[in-house]
Amino acid sequence: MKYSVIEPQLKNIFQKFYEDVLSDQFLRTFFESEEQIKNLIEKQIQNFKDTLREDEKQIEIRYYNLGVLHYDLKIPFINLMSGVDFIKNEIYRYLYDKKLLDEYFFDISSLFEKIKNSLAKAYLDKALDDIVVGFNPEYTRYKFFEYHLQWLEKLKDVAKSFDKNRIPELNSKYCNLGRWLNSREFELVCGDSKKCHLINELHEIIHNTGKSLVYYIFHKKYVEAYLLFKTLNGLSLKIMNELYEVYLNYLNNKEERFLYYLSREIEKIKNGFLIVVNIRRLKAINEIYGKKAGDYILETVEKLIKDGFIKDDILIKGISGEFFIFSEDDKKNLKKRLKELKKSIEGYKKFPINIKVVIGTAQIPEGLNLSPEEIRKVLGIVRDKAKSGDGFYFADSKEVEKEIIPQINIQLKDLEFLNRAISEKKVELFFQPVVNLKLGDTYGFEALVRIKKGSGYISAGSFIDIVHRLGLSVDLDKVVLEKITEYADKIGKITDVVFVNVNPESLKSESFINILIKSMKALKRKNVKLIVELTEQSFLKNIDIIKFLHDEFGVSFAVDDFGTGYSSLKTVIDLADSGLIEILKIDGTLIKGMEYSGKNRKIVRLISSMSKNLKMKTVAEFIENRELINSVREMGITLGQGYALGKPQPIDNFISD
Repeated sequence: MKYSVIEPQLKNIFQKFYEDVLSDQFLRTFFESEEQIKNLIEKQIQNFKDTLREDEKQIEIRYYNLGVLHYDLKIPFINLMSGVDFIKNEIYRYLYDKKLLDEYFFDISSLFEKIKNSLAKAYLDKALDDIVVGFNPEYTRYKFFEYHLQWLEKLKDVAKSFDKNRIPELNSKYCNLGRWLNSREFELVCGDSKKCHLINELHEIIHNTGKSLVYYIFHKKYVEAYLLFKTLNGLSLKIMNELYEVYLNYLNNKEERFLYYLSREIEKIKNGFLIVVNIRRLKAINEIYGKKAGDYILETVEKLIKDGFIKDDILIKGISGEFFIFSEDDKKNLKKRLKELKKSIEGYKKFPINIKVVIGTAQIPEGLNLSPEEIRKVLGIVRDKAKSGDGFYFADSKEVEKEIIPQINIQLKDLEFLNRAISEKKVELFFQPVVNLKLGDTYGFEALVRIKKGSGYISAGSFIDIVHRLGLSVDLDKVVLEKITEYADKIGKITDVVFVNVNPESLKSESFINILIKSMKALKRKNVKLIVELTEQSFLKNIDIIKFLHDEFGVSFAVDDFGTGYSSLKTVIDLADSGLIEILKIDGTLIKGMEYSGKNRKIVRLISSMSKNLKMKTVAEFIENRELINSVREMGITLGQGYALGKPQPIDNFISD
């Protein structure tokens, strides 16, 4: 027999394997008991004796099955290969001692290469079957995962079939994922050119690894093939994680990313069009028919837009439900497409209500350089022009230069003025009284921000949305609180309660919290209580932060614009019971609407009754005439605010000489 000289020594070799390797405390954790290890050794001795008598095909089958067993037991491949090498080296050592190594060296080496190759083939096949293991299930929602998984599945098919006609695209630029990574859409999604480059480099490394993997598969070198597949799998996880992170960032900032991308690319474009598609009365549809119906309309409109897409069109859905499109189509063809789109949306029969859309378009003059904010302004102007007309507005490049660009320049001067006013802290506070409707005296004041322009003042309603969009809300809130601290002496002379409206983002700012605490302390020294107003939706979204500020620093809160949002009554009750909410300020539109709406009167009466039961004070806002004063007083509401009770004025107007 060819290997008969080895057989008597096998028991000693495997015993040494047990003593030197399997007795290790870490390796032992792969087995349930000492007995299991000993049984395994006995089986492997017999297994190897049988191997020495088998032909090549039998050895291949035996060790393939053994590989499947070890894979299922989750034995790391490197441990398995190390064990095989241990046995091989012990056989070499024995043959060397017997002065037989030269005679048997190549036969033993060939045998163990076959063993390792068969074990590796089993590991490779099993790993290919588990090709999606380790990927985040969330990835399945995105096209980048679908593209890459298709490519991996083709590699798996090649490894199983050995069919060279099934080899996937090995050039990284021409696979589906590669095409997407080199598209305008990915540039938009990625946003960061350095990040885009790194992801493309990683994708190229994946394809180079794939080329090597295919080579080793067809040459039946399965140890190398398995190790390369593990490398490929790790690289695949890495690129999917990178793309998922990039895509999440994009989803959270789609509108800003779209504007930034266009501002960067627009100067190179010779014939580009900015398009906005706006669904009329979408907010009302959501409130009447429910968010599910609104979402269905948005999804369907998006599909109808995409159905008419041509190559390189870019589409995003903005944060307010509008759709923004960039196209380099021919002007005549684009105009025709957009009119057909309007017709198809408004004629869609499965909507729960007849839908009207406005479509505004601006052709960008060649060589024009626009900032993201300027592009936003262009879209806003063409949308408004479409709304004021028949719902369709199409401005060519001449009209854009003549009519739209001058408007943008005027508006941007206002933005620069606003930005400068906040950064230089050139804001003023007006104070509006909150009146005790029973006694007729002043309960407190609300501090309202104003910006001086020329001889007059701009009220917050005219600029607060722009401030939010520019990301200056926290800065403005800090300036307002600093101004309140500055006025602490004066405030103490006119009231013992002052309200201030705050953007919820400010509550997440450490610097804002520090200024808030400083302001509260300054007012407290003057026996004035500061109450922070937040809208009811802000309360629901920031409950933990609000509770923390109340418990840690004693911050008092009022709910502003209560009655028209989506508050959970249980949440309001719980917050009132904990003393966190002291005051409900009823939304002014409900109060004004009481004059002609029985429904509004019922809602206001219910809020008043609930507040009494919860021992909270209630403020009726927007009281603008004597009739409303009488109505809310009759409902048991004790506090009111509005022009009929006192207009906002500078603080000095309330201080007696």
